[in-house]
Amino acid sequence: MNSYKLKDLLSIKNGKDHKELNDGNIPVFGSGGIMRYGDQAIFEDESILLPRKGTLSNIQYVNEPFWTVDTIYYSVVNKKLANPFYLFNYLKSLDLSNLNSGTGVPSMTFNSYYDLHVKLPDLPIQKSIAKVLSDLDAKIELNNRINRELEAMAKTLYDYWFVQFDFPNKQGKPYKSSGGKMVYNVELKREIPEGWEVKNIFQCSKVQYGFPFSTENFNTEGTGFPVIRIRDILENSISNFSFEQNIDEKYLIKKGDILVGMDGNFHINYWAKDGCFLNQRAVKLSETILPNIYLKYQIEPFIKLREKSVSRTTVGHLSDKDLRSSSIIIPSKEVLSSISSIYNDLLKRMIQTINENQQLTELRDWLLPMLMNGQVTVKEAEERLSMAAEPSVEYKKV
Repeated sequence: MNSYKLKDLLSIKNGKDHKELNDGNIPVFGSGGIMRYGDQAIFEDESILLPRKGTLSNIQYVNEPFWTVDTIYYSVVNKKLANPFYLFNYLKSLDLSNLNSGTGVPSMTFNSYYDLHVKLPDLPIQKSIAKVLSDLDAKIELNNRINRELEAMAKTLYDYWFVQFDFPNKQGKPYKSSGGKMVYNVELKREIPEGWEVKNIFQCSKVQYGFPFSTENFNTEGTGFPVIRIRDILENSISNFSFEQNIDEKYLIKKGDILVGMDGNFHINYWAKDGCFLNQRAVKLSETILPNIYLKYQIEPFIKLREKSVSRTTVGHLSDKDLRSSSIIIPSKEVLSSISSIYNDLLKRMIQTINENQQLTELRDWLLPMLMNGQVTVKEAEERLSMAAEPSVEYKKV
C-alpha cells in the first residue's frame, strides 16, 4: 500500500452559481445530487464531487461534462497516482463526520479534505478493482432501467385502458373510441363503461394496519423478525430493526403486497420480499380481487389528493376514514381477466429485478472493503461477480 495525503491525489475546485445557465442536457450537481440540467459545463473529465455543506457522506462520482453549485466542490484527480472511480469508492467508505468544521450546518474546508490520510494500492490494482465495482454498478443500473421500462409499459397500458377507457372490445377495437356505451357514475361524478362498478379499498382487498411495535424491544443484531417502517417502503429496503417476540401472522408482509405509509408523504409501493412484518402507521393491501399494479394506480390519485390537502406546516396523516372513502373502479370480468394476466406477469418481473438488485448491492457492499484491504483478490471478486444474478427479465416483451 502507498500512503498519501488527499492533496497529493486531487485538486479541489469551487462550484459556481447556476442561475445564469440556460436549460440544457448537462447535469448540475448540488450536495444532494442532480438539481437540474444546464447548457454549460464547469468541468468535462472524471471527477469526485465533495460536499462543502450539508450531508458530508454524499460524495459523488461523475464521468461526463457537468456543473457544480457552491454547496459542493469538484476535483481534478491526479490520474498518475489514483484511479478516480477507485478513489471515489475509497472516500465513500470513510466516516468524514469528525472532520466537520461547521457549527450549525455540516461543512468542510479545502484543508479538511486535503489533510486526509489515504492508502492506495498500485495504480494497476486500483484499475482492476475499479472495473469490478463498475461492472457491478452497471448490472444494478441495467436492472433499474429494466424496471423503469416495465413500469412505463404498465402505466401506458393503464392510461389507455382505464383512463381513456380504450381497452379492446369484443371485436378488438378501442372501446370508448368505437362508441362503447358509457354510464354516468354518481359517486365518481363522471362516466365509466357500462357494467363496471365502484367500490372502496376494503371491498377490493384485505386491509391490515401495522403492528404497534415497542421500540425498546427492537434490536439491531440481525436476529428476530425484520420490521418494515414507512421509510423502508419506497426503496424496498429492510432496516436493521428486528423484533424478537412472536407476532400474529396477519402482520406478515408477502411479495406483491401493496404497502402504504400513513404519515408524512404517504409512500406507496409493491413489496418484494417475504418474511417481514409491518410496523404501525403503515397499511398493507393483500388478497386483492384486482391486479396489484391496477389497484396501486387506482389508489395513487386518491393518496396524492390527500397529500395536497395537508398544510405545509403540519405532518399529513392518512386515516381509516380516508381509506374507507376511496373509490376504486372495478372493470368487467372480461377486461379484468385480460389485464390480470399481463399485470401479474409484469409485477413478477419487477419484483424479480428488485431482488436481484438487492443481492448485487449486498455483494458490492461486502466486496468493497474486502477488495480494498486485500482480503479478497480481484480474481476472486470477478468469480463472485460472474456467479451473481444476471438480469433475467426481457423488458421489451410482455
